[in-house]
Amino acid sequence: MKSPVSVRSDLRLVRRHCAARNGVYFLMLSLAATFLVSTAHAGDKALIDTTKSPDAKMYMVNLADVRWTEGFWAERFEACRTTMIPHMWEIFQSEKDSHAWANFLIAAGEYKGDDPHHHGPPFNDGDFLKWVEAVAQMYAVTKDPALDQLMDRIIDVVGKAQREDGYLHTMKVIPQRQGDKTAKEFENRDHFETYNMGHLMTAACIRYRVTGKPSMLVLARKSADYLYEIYKRAPDELARNAICPSHYMGVVELYRTTREPRYLELAKGLVEIRDLVKGGDDQNQDRQPFRQAMKAVGHAVRANYLYAGVADVVAETGDATLLKPLDAIATDVASQKLYVTGMTGAVYDGASPDGTTKHESIGLVHQAYGRDYELPNLTAYNETCGTIGYAFWTWRMVVLTGDGH
Repeated sequence: MKSPVSVRSDLRLVRRHCAARNGVYFLMLSLAATFLVSTAHAGDKALIDTTKSPDAKMYMVNLADVRWTEGFWAERFEACRTTMIPHMWEIFQSEKDSHAWANFLIAAGEYKGDDPHHHGPPFNDGDFLKWVEAVAQMYAVTKDPALDQLMDRIIDVVGKAQREDGYLHTMKVIPQRQGDKTAKEFENRDHFETYNMGHLMTAACIRYRVTGKPSMLVLARKSADYLYEIYKRAPDELARNAICPSHYMGVVELYRTTREPRYLELAKGLVEIRDLVKGGDDQNQDRQPFRQAMKAVGHAVRANYLYAGVADVVAETGDATLLKPLDAIATDVASQKLYVTGMTGAVYDGASPDGTTKHESIGLVHQAYGRDYELPNLTAYNETCGTIGYAFWTWRMVVLTGDGH
């Protein structure tokens, strides 16, 4: 049997690696710290369920098994409960500040406002659904019925916004339902469709684990089935659309929750089809086959999400040919590309000369890993999204290896 995570009485080891931009990330980090320092029994109601993963050496405790009573993380958790989650709900409902909730209402046919069009960035859906996951995590600990009712309401609307085939991306669903024949899926790889659906999957798994209600899991399975159909029919198209690939983690977690073999097949396939990308670049880590990659390159959020998702696949398959580059890349980051604060992604706007001898073809890198020891102070970007991705990835590496370095 795998061993539960060891106790660490010195929380400074946790705190020094935890920085967050907003309530969702602070909440996830505070809960992750709970799992790191607890000795409670683990189970299948954890944030990440590796209890049945054949190649995982460690697992988390259940979400509801730990309470902070005092100190730094107790204060952070209380701030999440009383301020961060409610305040972010206000932001998401604001048509001036976010428009995320309005987008879902429009797609669902329940909007009562004056401007029934999509507004906001293409990743709005995913960010909103990641907040729903945070609500589910908070509910696991507090059992606040108001949070449960809020999730029920949101899931009802998201279900109506989702297409019958499982596709969910309000930026496209809204114009499609308004008769726009030009609104096509996957026409722009930077539209974050798979990112959005990936966050639906992880949120649905957590919500199901903490409430036992299957309604959101049904939606997540529809989206996974949609991606599976694309994977079988047009793998090249799906491979090109893997920006900030949260769906790698999402599909694996859905497999862990449902034990549906197709989802593990899809998860493995998502990694393999990356090699089909033509004209890839460092920005999206698809310039070369993954198994040939030995250094962290490009957009740090995209990179860290990718590495985390591949680590999930390794935990379920034991594929040593994937673990080898993961180990090498992890060492590259830890020894040469990581700030002492735990931040990654030093380069805000730069260029990658790799893969071309033509100056005009040098590719953009943004929010990116730079060269070895390229760690400026004054111009460091170090986005929170990259850091939470690094937390996702490094947690999965220690689960795989049991090696605390």
